[in-house]
Amino acid sequence: MMKNECSCTTLRQLTRKMTNIYDHYLAADELTISQYSLLARIGKYGPIGVIPLAHNMGMDRSTMSRTLKPLISAGWIETVDLPLEMLTDKRSFGVRLSAEGGRKWRQSKPNWRKAQDVINTILGDQTHHALMNLVDDANVKFEQSENAIL
Repeated sequence: MMKNECSCTTLRQLTRKMTNIYDHYLAADELTISQYSLLARIGKYGPIGVIPLAHNMGMDRSTMSRTLKPLISAGWIETVDLPLEMLTDKRSFGVRLSAEGGRKWRQSKPNWRKAQDVINTILGDQTHHALMNLVDDANVKFEQSENAIL
């Protein structure tokens, strides 16, 4: 197999394979892994500002808006007013799961778990833990260097 020197290409190949597995299992819930991840993150943290949520998920503001739009239209996520100290700027707004969104998240967890179990089986415990540690370490390094580079 030919080695690729481009970090982005190599990581995208891996994430596409993983995304396909998650999307396959979440299709029964009419969700993609991107949508499930948003429901889970908002469900876990409660009401949160959209900009901090985007930062937390490694998305830019416009990508976050595009990803939220169908979830808001489906009635799974609601916009809410938050105290100014929880917002990044005056144009920002907060989001939370609606009651239906909470049900959707809980209903889809078993299919997410099935996908996660398949990925864990493919990778094996040692590779899975090593991968998670490497990715966490890389994310920290990028966060520390963001201001210096951009």
